[in-house]
Amino acid sequence: MENLRKIREKRNITQVRLSIDLELAQETISGYEMGRSYPSADNLIKLADYLNTSTDYLLGRTNTDKPINFSSSDLTDDEFDIIHKFRQLSKDNQLKVSGFIEALKDN
Repeated sequence: MENLRKIREKRNITQVRLSIDLELAQETISGYEMGRSYPSADNLIKLADYLNTSTDYLLGRTNTDKPINFSSSDLTDDEFDIIHKFRQLSKDNQLKVSGFIEALKDN
């Protein structure tokens, strides 16, 4: 869970502070960061909430450390389809789509 270390350091939180606030051993936090162990679902949620990020970011499923403010159940079928197609694009094409959307918003 390399992203755990990244977000913790970005938030200027020590392993000791995190372990105290979440009532976990500092060695446990270190184990998560080194990939020697993985948090339970409950602890993963606690970490994400405390660090104001998503569980997907902590698990390395996304590079965005900002929490998502909606669930997939909030999306229409068309919105879900657009997101799915967007994720299949190369980074370059994702930037083009984002630029196109910004241009449409300005009209």
